[in-house]
Amino acid sequence: MPDTETQRPDRPDTVADAVARIVRDHIRPEVVTVKGQKGGPDTEVLVLPDGHGGLKAHPVKPFLDPYRDKPERRQGTARLTDLDSLIGHVTRFKDAGSALFAIDNRGAAAIVAVIDYHPEGAESDPRFGTHRARYDFPLSDEWKAWRGVDGQALDQIDFAEFLEDRIVDVMAPPQFLTARADPNAPKEEEPDEDADKRLLDLVSKIGGKVCGPSRLMELAKGLRIHDQQTVKEVVNTTTGEVQIQFETEHRDSEGKPIQVPNLFLLAIPVFHNGPLYRVPVRLRYRLRAGRITWSLQMHRPDLVQDHAFDEACKRAAGETGLPLYFGQPEE
Repeated sequence: MPDTETQRPDRPDTVADAVARIVRDHIRPEVVTVKGQKGGPDTEVLVLPDGHGGLKAHPVKPFLDPYRDKPERRQGTARLTDLDSLIGHVTRFKDAGSALFAIDNRGAAAIVAVIDYHPEGAESDPRFGTHRARYDFPLSDEWKAWRGVDGQALDQIDFAEFLEDRIVDVMAPPQFLTARADPNAPKEEEPDEDADKRLLDLVSKIGGKVCGPSRLMELAKGLRIHDQQTVKEVVNTTTGEVQIQFETEHRDSEGKPIQVPNLFLLAIPVFHNGPLYRVPVRLRYRLRAGRITWSLQMHRPDLVQDHAFDEACKRAAGETGLPLYFGQPEE
């Protein structure tokens, strides 16, 4: 008897095989238009067999994208390396809906521009928000160097080596400070700038003796300090009580009283390629067992950094003409 399967090779083994064969032989790919809801645009989908006897709808976009001569919309994040480039990039592509977001994190400060941000108004159509520009504020080498020794105890050698490398960051004190320190100098008029007034107030409060780079280098090159300790006996004639007082005075190698300044000024940028900021630094020394240690303490560097970031944000908002919000944009 002849083999049945050989005589009828097209006979399906199961009902599923039969359905799959019918779909494969009779259903062709078809583009179906899906009507948009609530006035939205219509959408086209491509209907194809799913290989299991059924149908599956696919977006048309992946099939058409390779044949486009331009993308549907701009997207991606441009990462700029200075503030001028961020401002120029945003100005080139911005529209009425664009916005800036300031990320006020001292460890990772940044400005993010969302160029295709949602237009103003609750009834406006939303946008994708995927075309962006970002500038991460890198701290300057000068700022990192001084923050690295801020509050640290330095021996004479470390103090000298650090100052030799960074003495160019130290500025000469302004005239309104040096004139007050010198009783023979002509009386200087009160400063007009708010920053100068704040500096003058700080120096007055801490009794600051401000010095410039040349005096700092003198201290760094080798200061010899000698303890001169005296003992005084103080008698209260009313009660007969006796007190012993120890007084210590530091003198230089020639026996003269030491006059060590306790304040100097830096002129350094907070951020790379940013403007210079005047930063007061307190100078302290300790003498223990004939060895000198120095301490450099920047005055409120956190406020200086915040001010530098705020100024950069104001500049970006002003030159781009865009609204600026503090925080992160929607992801």
